[in-house]
Amino acid sequence: MSAFLSGLVLLVVFAMLVAALPIAYAAWRRIGARGEDLQIWKMMRRRGIAPSEAPSSQAELARAVRRCVLCPSIEACDEFLASGSKDAARFCPNDALLAKLEREKDLGKSA
Repeated sequence: MSAFLSGLVLLVVFAMLVAALPIAYAAWRRIGARGEDLQIWKMMRRRGIAPSEAPSSQAELARAVRRCVLCPSIEACDEFLASGSKDAARFCPNDALLAKLEREKDLGKSA
């Protein structure tokens, strides 16, 4: 019975490693292409959000950068940025945060 459990544990560990490969690959690609700004900064500029208007919470900013670094939609993001579109990028894991920052910026202007 212990050989069965050992085999099962090894199988589960192997499955977890295989499941983590796409995330690790995306992070490796992003880290290897560090010649320019992360897409989150470009998306913020596209939507008229200055770096000073970035999330004031360090934890929130760190989560946003981590989501950008690990994003599987790098090609879609690059295409979106190249298009010049001002629409919301629904594929972006930081879209909700960017929309929130836009609303806060707009509220600050109207006040």
